[in-house]
Amino acid sequence: MRRVLKWVGLLYVLMVGAFLAWYTAHGHQVDRLIAVVSAFTGLLALPAAVIAVLRPRSSRPGLARLEDVADQLAQGVRKQWEAEAQVRRLNDPFPLSVEWVAAEADLVEPWPHLRELARDWPGQSAEAASTWAVSPRGLAGSGGDIAQVFERVPTRRLVILGEPGAGKTMLLIRLLLALLGRRPPGGAVPVLLPLAAWDPVRQDLYAWMADELAQDHPALRALAPSNPSQAGTGTQAGALLSQGLVLPILDGLDELPQAVRARALHAINQVLPAAQPLVLSSRTAEYRHALTPPAGTTVLVNGAAGIRLLPLDPAKAAAYLERDAGGHGTEAAARWRRVTASLSAGNPISQALSTPLGLFLARTIYNPRPDEHFTDLSDPNELLDRSRFPTRQAIDTHLFAAFIPAAYRPHPHHPTRWTAEQAQSTLTFLARHLHHNLDGTPNLAWWQLFKALPSYGQRLTVLTVGLMCGLPVGLMLGLRLQFALGAGFGLTVMLLYTVMAGFITSSVRDSPSSGIRWSWRGKPWLTFGLPIGIIFGLWFGLMLGAARGLRFGLAVGFIGGLTFGLMGGIRSVTPDLDKAVGPAVLLARDRRTFWSMTLLGGIMAVALVIPLGLFFESTPALVIAVTLGFGYPIGLMLGLARSVWMEYLVTRIGLAVLGRVPWHFMSFLADAHERRGVLRQVGAVYQFRHIGLQRHLAGRQ
Repeated sequence: MRRVLKWVGLLYVLMVGAFLAWYTAHGHQVDRLIAVVSAFTGLLALPAAVIAVLRPRSSRPGLARLEDVADQLAQGVRKQWEAEAQVRRLNDPFPLSVEWVAAEADLVEPWPHLRELARDWPGQSAEAASTWAVSPRGLAGSGGDIAQVFERVPTRRLVILGEPGAGKTMLLIRLLLALLGRRPPGGAVPVLLPLAAWDPVRQDLYAWMADELAQDHPALRALAPSNPSQAGTGTQAGALLSQGLVLPILDGLDELPQAVRARALHAINQVLPAAQPLVLSSRTAEYRHALTPPAGTTVLVNGAAGIRLLPLDPAKAAAYLERDAGGHGTEAAARWRRVTASLSAGNPISQALSTPLGLFLARTIYNPRPDEHFTDLSDPNELLDRSRFPTRQAIDTHLFAAFIPAAYRPHPHHPTRWTAEQAQSTLTFLARHLHHNLDGTPNLAWWQLFKALPSYGQRLTVLTVGLMCGLPVGLMLGLRLQFALGAGFGLTVMLLYTVMAGFITSSVRDSPSSGIRWSWRGKPWLTFGLPIGIIFGLWFGLMLGAARGLRFGLAVGFIGGLTFGLMGGIRSVTPDLDKAVGPAVLLARDRRTFWSMTLLGGIMAVALVIPLGLFFESTPALVIAVTLGFGYPIGLMLGLARSVWMEYLVTRIGLAVLGRVPWHFMSFLADAHERRGVLRQVGAVYQFRHIGLQRHLAGRQ
């Protein structure tokens, strides 16, 4: 159907153009004919535009129950993390099998208390109790055992502890995917949430989790399904949380500022019901410190058991490095012999390569890719130099520093668009942006990039929109009327729309749009738009002069105000629930919203103003000027109100001019995620591969 409409539209344009050319060639007057054709075209396009806006964009019918919403969310979460596991190369060359034991007794609740607590919960069955571990020793395991271990905890509350880079997030992803595989229809959906994005001082835990869910799955911003038993739940994200249909997997308590970690634990205990399953990860030392703050009592996670990840087995680490280099017996693998022979000696190199993160960095730096020769790379034996690397921290710093140049080293058959120096500069800038402008959050969101510009960044957006609105009017009237009058009128219009753009950018939207649709809740816009349009029309009529000009100005003001009011009723649309919207897709949808609003504003103005011009016997040039002065700017203004793309565009161009980011910024981020392994994707945002890498680049280590 879309293809048919496209060809019909093209045929219509060609026929009208050919007819106008023939009509002009025969010496006929074309002023009135152009106006008629334009009016007919505008009226012809209006129904199609209205249908396009009113038509639901979601491919799925409305969901009647929260359980159905949860089922669709589970599909989206599964697709999201299966793709991310592949990008992170968690199974290449083979899955690293981390091992763990029960956490120390002073970090968790006593085991008899957990069993007693779980028995008192309503609906607890004897069959479920038979799967519980007899003691904390039953929680020991490795690799794929994590889902079974979680089921052995009577309360299904588990704290996962480990050293930096020990594989906590990797284990959480494996647990999430395993739980999704066991999840019954209508059951709770495991969702991985990075705690570094939470401010427990200013944000309620439920509100923050709902925001994170809606950010990754914009469909959850919609109102909850109508159900008397679920009244007052608000959005679908909030309703899922309040009904216990989300299993929170909270990653990285240690990534919160030290001063608020104890407060975060208190908020988790206070907000989450006792029977709410939960998974929490943290570095061991930071978790212990959070439990026993200098001022206050010890705060354990209510009803939680715990496990502690162990260092990698030296033999497994050696096999992993050699297999990634091509396998035992190859020359590239032989370069690791001295290093792997020292992995059990307790020296700095054995400590640095005892974690999945250390192995990932080392393999990227020292192992050749396909079509590369190992002689062109640094020798891993340099890590044994105790004069250069006397401590584990020195080796960790070296691996972080060498990682980005290694990730961006030239490929003999696939040239990169960005050199290692360009990537290093951009990623350092972004890490510092996260640290200085966004309070250290790991979430790199394109719609927050404007905060990286100095204070004049938002003013540039406002000025750009003002120029886009006023410049066409000034040029049109400057060519048609006296230049001074046209320039003055255009400047006045530009200033007016600049003020409006400043008001909109400072008060309307702070998150991307996923689409548009009409809503009758736009009536307040109608009551606001009509008076403003009439006032502007009076001023316009006075500038034209005479009674005819005043009548024309009033009529144009009425039509413009009506257009603004009708356009103001357009709201965001809800996408499919079973898709986690990535950064590039979200940007494309937000950009489409901006230009759709602009186009609709122009179409509605053409359809409404040109017939008015025919009634007053105005020239086509004046009608076009009025259209450019009202419809196109109104669409721009509402596009600015309904999306954040223009603000991002101006920021990106400004930062590219300053040399801070590449011109093709989103392509750079996608490449850093999909090909380089420097970034990871969590729903709609990017994050650095490890918080340690982010802090290293930001100069915090």
